[in-house]
Amino acid sequence: MAMTLPFENDTRIIVKKLAKRNLKADKSRNILIIITIALATCLIMTTTLYFFASQRKSLNDAAGRYQAIINEVDNDTITKLVNDDRVQVGVSHLLGLVSYGDYKLTVRSIDEILMKLAKYPDLEGKLPKSTNEIAITKAFLDRAGLSKSIGDTISLNLGDGEKDYTLCGILPVENSNYSVFVSQSYIENKISEPAYSAYIRLNESDGWSKAAIQAELSTLCRELEIQPEQMQFSTYYFSLIEQRSSQYITVIAFISLIIALACTLVIYSLFYVSIARKTKEYGKLRTIGATGKQMKRIVFREGFHLSRIAIPIGILAGAIAGYVLVPQGWNTLMVFVIAAVTALFVYLCVMIAVIKPAQIAAHVTPIEAVRYMAGNNDVMSNSTKVLHRSLSAKNLAFLNFARNRKKTALTILSLGVCGILLMASSAYFNSIDPLAMARRSFPYGEIRLELGDYGPQAHNSEQYSELQKSNLLTEDFRESILDIDGVEEIKEYQGTVLNVRMPTGDIEPIVSDAYTPSSQKLLEQYLIDGTADLQELLNNNGIIIENGPQWKETFGWDAAIGDELLIEVGGQTLEVKVMGIVDANIPYGGYDTLFIPLEMLSKIVPIDNLNYQFIVDTDDSKWAAAKDEIQKIIPPTSSLYVSTLNDWVEAYNEKLLNYRMPVYIFVMFIGVFGIINLLNTLITNILTRKRELGVLQAVGLSSKQLSKMLLIEGLFYTLGVLLLSISCGTLIGYLLCTVFSAMSIFGKVSYHFPTVEMFSYFILMLAVQMLFSYLAIRQIKKQSLVDQIRELS
Repeated sequence: MAMTLPFENDTRIIVKKLAKRNLKADKSRNILIIITIALATCLIMTTTLYFFASQRKSLNDAAGRYQAIINEVDNDTITKLVNDDRVQVGVSHLLGLVSYGDYKLTVRSIDEILMKLAKYPDLEGKLPKSTNEIAITKAFLDRAGLSKSIGDTISLNLGDGEKDYTLCGILPVENSNYSVFVSQSYIENKISEPAYSAYIRLNESDGWSKAAIQAELSTLCRELEIQPEQMQFSTYYFSLIEQRSSQYITVIAFISLIIALACTLVIYSLFYVSIARKTKEYGKLRTIGATGKQMKRIVFREGFHLSRIAIPIGILAGAIAGYVLVPQGWNTLMVFVIAAVTALFVYLCVMIAVIKPAQIAAHVTPIEAVRYMAGNNDVMSNSTKVLHRSLSAKNLAFLNFARNRKKTALTILSLGVCGILLMASSAYFNSIDPLAMARRSFPYGEIRLELGDYGPQAHNSEQYSELQKSNLLTEDFRESILDIDGVEEIKEYQGTVLNVRMPTGDIEPIVSDAYTPSSQKLLEQYLIDGTADLQELLNNNGIIIENGPQWKETFGWDAAIGDELLIEVGGQTLEVKVMGIVDANIPYGGYDTLFIPLEMLSKIVPIDNLNYQFIVDTDDSKWAAAKDEIQKIIPPTSSLYVSTLNDWVEAYNEKLLNYRMPVYIFVMFIGVFGIINLLNTLITNILTRKRELGVLQAVGLSSKQLSKMLLIEGLFYTLGVLLLSISCGTLIGYLLCTVFSAMSIFGKVSYHFPTVEMFSYFILMLAVQMLFSYLAIRQIKKQSLVDQIRELS
């Protein structure tokens, strides 16, 4: 009778059975591989979901939000806008800001439509209707320490002295939103002919491009005879609808490649060590007729079975994590697509990882069944001239460490990837100095006084011109600050807010500094391109701009020498030319965005006092007290914003933390791959050397010496990882500092070695080694020497 099994014709059933039995015989390896694959799948799934869900969240947040603000409009214009079917219109009037200690309370009116267009949460209660009713934000109540409910009486100073009001509504918003909403009748009692701000949105404009929306709104304004400078597009709205798919895909691809590299390395190492241990079994299969092709299929089958278990676990965990991170961006179809792509990608990585181990299994010869002893093939094949060695714990540890150099290298490399990433990222973050970053805005002092509600950037050109006509930053005010104890010097900054039309057609209010002879030397020092000669700028209507990323990122304008801009202010226009570009890291202390000669500025903005900012230099030990004294001499209803160097340092620290934590968490997960590989190597070493260790103990190796040997062996791995991490991580960290410093992402940075992070990593590695050695010794002691010697005989 003709044989068709096991090794003729269709042998798939036998291959499946052998693969399953291999899996049952190597449970510890399987668990490690499943954890590795599931973790890699979860990380890639979570990362991809996070970025795409964030973009979808932005689009969802933009839906229904206002797209532009039309300032300084009267009742007739408001009526025309409200009656226009093309737009939704919300109306507000800003009455002013009232100082409450070191923060300000915004007093304004608001209607139901604006509540929706601004996407505020549901109001508890109702909006005010009568003059003695107010609604207020929960953030202000918390900050002021007021425990009030709807219907309670509350005493507040809204700029006309402290009075009692009925609390009719509470807006549950936080994040320093200190606002009180008054009724329309309250506004009309205060101002005979109030001017309003109209917040508008085009109907059915979801999915429209930025250019299409802006063009349609500009057409609407022309038809209603609204001046272009009155309309201010919502930068926030257009940042939400900006499609960043290409940027996200680049980041996702980079992160996925690192995860895939770490995962592939670990899986390859696990299969490699497993096949090295099973060489005798594979040799026996070859002896009874198995072909090399069938041996490959067995290994690939094992990879397939493990992937089939691990990938769904990783997909499910990643989907849950993605939902927890960005629940507002959840979309079922998107999740299924990302899950399918992630599963395919990880499966391909697993198959790539097992190619080489499968080839090794295929090349095992039948004779290996006779001569192989697991773990010592490399040693036996290497000749040595040393005929005798000192069998100390250190020498025995080194002999085993160097026994299978390929396995050792794989283990060190997989852990080294984590160390290199940690070293490089922590070196960069440690090299960023929040104080130095804040000093760029405070080069001459510690306290900053800016004219305007939250600074000049909160106003358009017309609003700011009106503020400067009654400018609080006068010589008398300057002298009163100098009289305060601890104040040493005050530096004045001149400039204003100009409506600037970019070459792309965007109109944006930009805080523009007055360029004077006193600042020419500094600008020439930081000039990148063009000229900073003041007379040359005057002769050619020239301006200087900084090379910051906002021109390209916000307005899509690649700023270059010779580009022409149009300045629109007070019904006048002035065509100017970019004649100089300065480094964004210039320590000027003002807004540094655009510099225009004072003589040119005075012609289009005929205001006597163009001061927009004071920077107050104080004694380092008295700045806090000086700030409190300055607050006292500022009128409560004045539009003056006070900030300190310390405020900016804290803000930069918080910003850095938001960058640092995700990177460190990612590095931690990459480290898990390395730990898995290390544990597999150490466990395999113990399992395959039980007979050897038993013999050594039989001829006099004590438990203490055995513990020392295992500990030193682990220490060799730790030192190898440390050397690889420091050498490669230092180089990559230095390159990161150089590249990102040139890009001005966090200003100029100088390399600092991450001592704390590397020491912590070394201690963690050492702790893992010591814990494993302790557990391994306990396990070995459970078996008698006879059982250990017999186990692999």
